[in-house]
Amino acid sequence: MTTTTSPAILFDAGHNEELALNVPELTQLRELLEANGMKLSSTDAPLSGEVLSQFQVIVLGNPLDAVFDSQEIHALVSFVKSGGGLLMVSGATIFGKGGDAARNTNLNQISKHFGFEFASKALNPPEEAPDELITAVPAGDHPTLQGITQIHLTSAVSLIAEDARIHLVRGANIPGNPTIAVLAEEQKGRIIAFGGGAFFFNGHIEVEEHKQFIVQLFRWLSGESMEQPLKQLASTPLILDEVTASEAIADLQQQLDKIEAELTGLKKVINTSLKEMEKLVREFQDEKES
Repeated sequence: MTTTTSPAILFDAGHNEELALNVPELTQLRELLEANGMKLSSTDAPLSGEVLSQFQVIVLGNPLDAVFDSQEIHALVSFVKSGGGLLMVSGATIFGKGGDAARNTNLNQISKHFGFEFASKALNPPEEAPDELITAVPAGDHPTLQGITQIHLTSAVSLIAEDARIHLVRGANIPGNPTIAVLAEEQKGRIIAFGGGAFFFNGHIEVEEHKQFIVQLFRWLSGESMEQPLKQLASTPLILDEVTASEAIADLQQQLDKIEAELTGLKKVINTSLKEMEKLVREFQDEKES
């Protein structure tokens, strides 16, 4: 694999992934990873060995209505065994199901090479759950979990793995505490799989532990040091000078005037319609009496 000064991360975009770099709801994820020294790329080309060899980590982020062909599966398995990192995400659907059958894909044909598979039944948060979220907690002791007490998901599917050593996080407020994420090491490579990925998206990523967890996941997958401090995203305050503020107020007043004019016009139309209806009712009554 090509060695670079910054970990090179490839987000697959060739299988209708929801977790993709061009998704507006993932701008904060991209900014977070780039701020922490990672070089991000995306491709919709077939996942060949030549393409994969240029990166340290490959992301298969919740594919839908698309399958990986046998050549791509072979290339991905070989990539991991030769030292690459692979992140796989497959969540639930709105119909209460998940996994390959619900999402019409074949991630399990890849995951079976590493000792786990995505289940097909959705896990939904209990009705009494705060903010209607699934709370997932560490299932063991691993560098990716350093400083992490819990993460939150809107929905998920469980991960099935006979080897309990690879279980990463479990649903704390779901009956049976099912496994929601696993990790594995295959020869020189590393794999992490999630049965849901809400914490990657804007808004959800703002939870402090989510940002730390995400950076630690990618550092571990890429073989980077886990001791580096987390680099926060710089927030730019919104400052309005007097001119900008005046323009904003004037624009708002224009919009309010427009709305008021539209309401006045609508009121006239309603009044005219009512008068027409009253006229029709009177005529009907006069005809009936005569």
